[in-house]
Amino acid sequence: MKKIILLFAAVLSFAVANAQESKSQKADAATRATTMTDKMTAVLTLTADQKAKIQTINLETIKLMDLNQEKTGDKPNEFAAEKQRISTKWDNEMNAVIGAEQVQKWKKHQADEKAKK
Repeated sequence: MKKIILLFAAVLSFAVANAQESKSQKADAATRATTMTDKMTAVLTLTADQKAKIQTINLETIKLMDLNQEKTGDKPNEFAAEKQRISTKWDNEMNAVIGAEQVQKWKKHQADEKAKK
């Protein structure tokens, strides 16, 4: 009986460890940028040219955000300041590609999705 309980505990701990590991791993920057661009294309009905430009902007932005998180992980004030700078850069680049109205539509969509969660 002890062996069965120990075996069950070992299997359970292994399953929990794997579940935590998979949650902590996030997709690579290219995958996340593609997912974001695809969602933007669906919500904003982008042209092929806009989609290509936005894919590049999103990829660059995600890489910058990841780098920011690595550099300032234990410094929340520095992280927030750099995140704001990166977000402003993203806004400016998006405004140049799709216009302020479309950017606001995307931000509203994101806020609505976040509110659903």
